[in-house]
Amino acid sequence: MDERKVIERLKSGDEIVFKEFFEFYYDRIFNYAYRRIKMKEIAEDITSETFYKFIKSLPNFELKEGYHIDTWLYAIERNLIRDWFRRNLHKDTLDLEEKFDRAYEPLLRDPYESFANEFISKTIIEALEKLPEQYKEIIKMRFYENKGIKEIADILGKTEVATKVLQFRALKRLKEIIEEMING
Repeated sequence: MDERKVIERLKSGDEIVFKEFFEFYYDRIFNYAYRRIKMKEIAEDITSETFYKFIKSLPNFELKEGYHIDTWLYAIERNLIRDWFRRNLHKDTLDLEEKFDRAYEPLLRDPYESFANEFISKTIIEALEKLPEQYKEIIKMRFYENKGIKEIADILGKTEVATKVLQFRALKRLKEIIEEMING
């Protein structure tokens, strides 16, 4: 269905369209929040708040040419995640369940089968954590969320050229960090 029609039907209170919309976007919004925050309950809260703010802003929303609904959703979510980090920057917010899962999850898998993938993943994650926030954000949107340059530019409020330059710099710095980690 055309996104403009979806918006109009959502504005009119069409519960069937909202249910389909919610089911289509829920996992995407949740996964983005979870990858950024790494806490299931907080990611669920942010996902719920994203949809709540989306519904509240519907009456005044107009889909501009070249924009997509998910650009709007991710912009809402991105602001909520930033707010959460500002409020919790210096707190130890990892709950007991998350600590347990992180500590024992590797033991539940076949160690021989997953060793190489775990090493690569841990190296990349560790390197990503050393990047400035704006570099982390663009790499995660581009390569974890599979977003296009135009969509990322819309979310970040930048031009496509500036977004490509930012992505280039982020990948270059990520490569440098990984090389430093491997070569000592």
